[in-house]
Amino acid sequence: RRRPRPTPRPSRRQRQMCIRDRLGAVLLVLRRQLAVPVFLVSFLARVVTTIHNFFLSNGLEVMGSPGALVFSALIFVFALFLYLYSRAMKARGILR
Repeated sequence: RRRPRPTPRPSRRQRQMCIRDRLGAVLLVLRRQLAVPVFLVSFLARVVTTIHNFFLSNGLEVMGSPGALVFSALIFVFALFLYLYSRAMKARGILR
């Protein structure tokens, strides 16, 4: 009987992005302006990671299906939305 292939562990960069995303969300809930640069840094790190995963290495081959590319694109779009939303809330004066 074949053993299932282990799932890859998240890289250090991915764990750091997750922490920044959570920190940005907490700052957004607390209505702090610091959420805007935190989401910007998180989004830019996600851009760099996506470029590395799909263009500089064989990330799509490792992930196994084109569905992984769609899932990564959705995460990318959501990260962009969080940055734009926090920036709009800062412009409206909701974040202090």
